Amino acid sequence: MRNKIYAIVEGHGEANRPSPAEQPAVVVLINRLLRKLQCQTLFVPEKIPPFRLTYSQFFHDDKFENAIRYHIKYVDCAALLILLDMDDDCPKDRAFHLTQRIRSIGLLPFSVAVVCAKREYEAWFLASLESIHPGQFYNGDPEIPRDAKGWLRKQFGYRQIFDQSMYTRKLDIELARIRSRSFRRLCHAIEEIVTSVANEQCIVTPSIE
Repeated sequence: MRNKIYAIVEGHGEANRPSPAEQPAVVVLINRLLRKLQCQTLFVPEKIPPFRLTYSQFFHDDKFENAIRYHIKYVDCAALLILLDMDDDCPKDRAFHLTQRIRSIGLLPFSVAVVCAKREYEAWFLASLESIHPGQFYNGDPEIPRDAKGWLRKQFGYRQIFDQSMYTRKLDIELARIRSRSFRRLCHAIEEIVTSVANEQCIVTPSIE
């Protein structure tokens, strides 16, 4: 039965467990979004960690395509979420580039959604800072700063691998959705996945049309 959402990510914090008892940040995030959608038919694998590629591996050689093909072996894979930080690159352009390459692989037995965080995953924490650190607010557009990780480290002693899951658990989804365009894209991508599985379809999103 295809009822699992797997992930390919770029960041160490998204991919690695902060401790044996805690899940990687991307697993926490997907599960929270599924619960918000009241989806009881899709789950994130508990024992299989997210697949990690470096940023350059997403865009050079065929490592990205091979990572997609690798997930064909999982017969319970209903969808694959591709999540990476953009830093200085354009999220829309890069997402469409990856989408084209996914389509070139041919027919896949699962849906694939590409989400590019503008600047970085930690920008979503800035968008919802008061829910993570009560009484603290980030003034300005959270997706403009180049080094949200560094800002959080300086202000709060943030450590990517150790704190990203905890921050993700505290993040206010609605605040982040309102204040961050790329987080809205993530929410929409999960909605698209849920709908595609319910309709027994395999999609690749965003559309390049």
